[in-house]
Amino acid sequence: MTFAPKAPLNPNKYSFLLPGITYHSHAKVQDLLQKNHEEHDMFYTVSGSHNHLVHQLLTAYALGADANQLQKIFDDHAVYQRSLPPSVSDLTRDNYKEYLGNRDAYTSYLNLFKKEIEQHGMCDTIRRWVFADDMLARTVGGAFHPVIHLGYAIEFDLPSVAAEGLALAACSSGKFSYFLPDHSPVQDTLGKINEYHDTADYTVANLGIGSKPCTNGNHSNGHKSLEQVLKDNAMVQLAEEICKDPDFDDVVSFADKNKLRVVLANEKAVEKLKGYTSRWQVDDSDVQIKLKEMFMASMLVYGAGAIREQGIKLDFFLLHALTSIHAIHSLVPILKPHETADLLRGHAVATLAWYVSRGRPSLQVDLLLKYELSESTKNATNPWLNIFERAIPAPEAHIIKVVRACALGQILYGHECLPLEQAWLKLADMTLTISGGKCDGGRYWNYNGVGFADAWKE
Repeated sequence: MTFAPKAPLNPNKYSFLLPGITYHSHAKVQDLLQKNHEEHDMFYTVSGSHNHLVHQLLTAYALGADANQLQKIFDDHAVYQRSLPPSVSDLTRDNYKEYLGNRDAYTSYLNLFKKEIEQHGMCDTIRRWVFADDMLARTVGGAFHPVIHLGYAIEFDLPSVAAEGLALAACSSGKFSYFLPDHSPVQDTLGKINEYHDTADYTVANLGIGSKPCTNGNHSNGHKSLEQVLKDNAMVQLAEEICKDPDFDDVVSFADKNKLRVVLANEKAVEKLKGYTSRWQVDDSDVQIKLKEMFMASMLVYGAGAIREQGIKLDFFLLHALTSIHAIHSLVPILKPHETADLLRGHAVATLAWYVSRGRPSLQVDLLLKYELSESTKNATNPWLNIFERAIPAPEAHIIKVVRACALGQILYGHECLPLEQAWLKLADMTLTISGGKCDGGRYWNYNGVGFADAWKE
């Protein structure tokens, strides 16, 4: 018998919500999501900046924002959205490839996927299309936004949001296709989900819940030091190797504008990246273990990559690795294990490519763990409650998403590893303090690449 609590009992289906959802907030978020769906484009600039209203509204709703707070979020961010564009064509399964990667075709793709969902249901439509042709590369493309959108659709059971997410994927670049296996064309029939990987027993076994914690102690008793914890995470180790690999030294510079494009245009860098990503193996039998590994690595790449003795600079693009792995957590229950494995591989490719493009920041995990919490958080009986109170009115759309991703990571994995148990809280607080306070030169985020020495001279 054991006295180790198993909570949540079925973590791979766990959705993090707080009390505060009321009749009025439920009605308000429904009205605002519908208004956004019917009136706004997915891109608010010609260059492709993404509409984040769905993400921010649903995250605030999940954390207990009231109807007035939800309306304020909408009013603050709807003013700069573009109107829904006219349809450019009547798209079908036969001709949908004609406009792939074309942002002007968003409405046409939206109409296609709404029809697909009406005929086949939301979950089957996501499975059918994400794993067709090169759509997986597009789903993790666009700075991860399509997969993030699909995660919200599944978590909150919103078929219209799923149609938006698939349309966004179709309009995004397939730039990661070279790294990912080819998939067959859109399938008429899909295999049923094997329920074995949804059971509590399977999930507990694969997440290691109830096993010995990795505390700072005697390794022979199953305890692990911080050094060993990091060494055991294969994705962290790949990032560390890439950070030190001289073959990447001259691939991209601080002065380059579109740094990811520069990286992917470099044949040597692409081959090196392909070699690294191929070493991160995901089997159908260990998808939950690899999800945990990727979740923790994404947190550290964003958080430990942001902190130096001279200060903190939070990278705008690396934060998306964390918020998108949160989305993949939401998608796993509707996917077959091999589909989850493919999606995780896609996420790994995109994460490491973005990591190179941001200048390969070294992961200063020790400094993240030494970070001093803000006074209000440190003095709270439950510091997370102070975090959520500060997150709801945060003015920039990504801040609250990072906080909720950190909260989910702490709930799922924080109890397993003493060396990193405070990392999730400290990163949430750091994001609110640094980005919320616009401490990096009056900006919410650093856009220039925190791995470049010149970024720290600004």
